[in-house]
Amino acid sequence: MAARGSPRAPPTGRTGPGGRTAVPGAAPEGPPRSRAAAPGPLERRRCRYLRTGRACCQVVEALLAALILACSSVSCSPTGGYTGLPGLGGVYYYQYGGAYSGFSGADGEKAQQLDQRFYLLKLPIGRAAMAVGGCLLVFSCVLILVGVLRLPWRFPAWLLLECILDIVIAISILPALYYFFHFLLGVYSSAVCKEREQLYQSKGYQGFRCSPHGAEIAVGLSGCIAVIVYLLSAGLAVRGYRTVLKRKQKPVQLYEL
Repeated sequence: MAARGSPRAPPTGRTGPGGRTAVPGAAPEGPPRSRAAAPGPLERRRCRYLRTGRACCQVVEALLAALILACSSVSCSPTGGYTGLPGLGGVYYYQYGGAYSGFSGADGEKAQQLDQRFYLLKLPIGRAAMAVGGCLLVFSCVLILVGVLRLPWRFPAWLLLECILDIVIAISILPALYYFFHFLLGVYSSAVCKEREQLYQSKGYQGFRCSPHGAEIAVGLSGCIAVIVYLLSAGLAVRGYRTVLKRKQKPVQLYEL
């Protein structure tokens, strides 16, 4: 009588979908691996610079320069002056408040002349402040572009030049602010401004005092903040220069400066 054979061992693999037997130790089947998420705009190689301290300082410098430019344009904008009956077909007009009444004849002509003379007195310093703000804005934008193009990594000496320029600008802003307000106070203390103020006050208008207005004060505050930001940017440029030298001696992937 033949001996019974030993029973077969049950299969160890599990039956997968479709009747296929899974191999022991093999990774379980699943949905195909999804592609890695696309990097954000600031994760790209060139845009990583925008997350650094130097880039933040330069963006703030650009914003302050734009504010100086805008406020200076308000300061030296033509007042337009008083326009009498012949000018607007029977409407008394003033740029700051719309339709006014109270001026007639010689007073209207005098107000118009005083406004024009006052505007001409403020025009030189206003244009100078606009030129300074525009130059600072262009300079900041150029620095941001240079950083995005990774020029400091190829030419580390650029960072030293940038540091020197930042220090020079920060020091130059202080006497520029002094000259700006010294000139403005001279205009506001002139006989033209005093006579203009008295003329409008005699008609009940209180918005024409001989003192700096909000836009001119904003120019001063923006300049003071810009001094601090430029000095901070100079310090970060020196630190970036040292970092570049160390990483060039022991090359590693450069993420930020």
